[in-house]
Order: sequence, then C-alpha cells, then structure tokens
Amino acid sequence: MSAPVFLVDPEFVSDAALESILELPKAVSHHMSVMRIEPNELCELVDGRGKRISGNLNIEGEFVVRNIAVEALPSLRIDVAQALIKGDRLENSLDMLTQVGVMGLIPWMADHSVVKWQGDKVAKQFTKWTNISRAATEQSRRSWTPEIRDPVTSPELANRLSTYDHVIVLVEASGEKYSGVTSGSVLLIVGPEGGISARERELFGEADSLTLGTSVFRSETAGVVGASYLFTQSGEWDSQSGGTMKGLSNA
Repeated sequence: MSAPVFLVDPEFVSDAALESILELPKAVSHHMSVMRIEPNELCELVDGRGKRISGNLNIEGEFVVRNIAVEALPSLRIDVAQALIKGDRLENSLDMLTQVGVMGLIPWMADHSVVKWQGDKVAKQFTKWTNISRAATEQSRRSWTPEIRDPVTSPELANRLSTYDHVIVLVEASGEKYSGVTSGSVLLIVGPEGGISARERELFGEADSLTLGTSVFRSETAGVVGASYLFTQSGEWDSQSGGTMKGLSNA
C-alpha cells in the first residue's frame, strides 16, 4: 500500500535536510491523527512545487525526514480555462483535473456562462477551489499542485494566449485535423453548455481545434477527457517518459 501524502506549504520544507526533525503544522498533524498515522509509519510530505519528502513520525509526533526528492516539471504542462457552469459540477471537474495532472486552472466567465463570479464571490470561490485542489493533490499523490488563477472574461483570456506554446479549443466538430503536441505549455479552453460564441471564436481565432470523437461531453467532463487525451498522446503518462525524480537518500 502506498504511503499517505500530505500537502504542506513550500516554506515549511524549504530547509529540510536528511534526518532533520520537523514540527508539523497543526492542520497536518490533525489530519495525520484523523488518519491514525502511527509512529514509525512511512508517510510523505509534498510542497505542491515538486518536492517530496518521505519520513515518519517519532513518539513526540514530530516528522523525521528520511528521503528528499525533487520531481521535474512535466514536459507537457497543461492549464485549463474552464467555463463557469452551475452547481457542484465545476468543483467535481476541478477535483478530476487536479488528479489528471494539469498545472493551472483558470475560471472563465464565457459569453454563454450562466454563472458569473463577482465581488465577494470571487474570494469565496477561490478559497473553495484551493481547498478542493489541495485535497485532490493528496488523494492522487501528486508532487505538483495546480495554480488557481483569477477569473477572466473572454477578452482577458484572449490576451493570455500568446503566453502559451500551444492553445487548443475543445469543439464539437472541426474541419481541421489536430496535429498533436508533445511538450511545452498548453492552454486548453473548455466552453460552457451553450458552446463558444461567435465573438469568442474570433477572439481565439489562432487556436487549434480538438474534437473528442463522436460523443458530446458535458462541460465538466470535456476538460478532463481533453487533458487526459493530450497527456496520453504526448507520452506524458508513459512510465518511461514521465517527470524524473532526483532524490537524496540516507538508505
């Protein structure tokens, strides 16, 4: 059985060294207590930025560092601009996108989005998304946690396209064949239930189009399927081509 993973802030483990003893943050210590982690039981701390520390609790409840590893950034780094949709479906999508391995999540107030984030709701939803992505990071045992970006309108999203190596829009049908990407930064744009507007198609005119077979997916599912497809066809999920682990061990 794999060792349980606990996410900590990068500053907490920035100076960690082999055999050093760390006094765990209260929230992490409580989480371990709830999970009934016993002294000498192997567990791992990740900082969400590639660092993974293996160790165990001593009888005082402190964490003893046994191994430190740093996972390189994946060769294919996907950010998902997810159009806002109703209910908890958006949260479910965020959870699954984190598990899949995306690096960034952009809440997108698309032209056809019924939901809009404004005022106090932005801060509330940002906190909620952060908590969901942190929990999903631990569950999926990731070393990297996706960055939750500020919500954007369609013109604001269009202004960001040039910061990526590749921009891909998910569409129901496309007259152009998708050529594929194997590395670099990718922005995957996922529209709402009402689809992408004519104005948005013009704003994203330089982007590639990707159709996910003959099925029409719900918005919250499309991004997960699209990101999974990109990771698979690029070989990122192949165990021979995944991110390398450069570790230090006292073993």
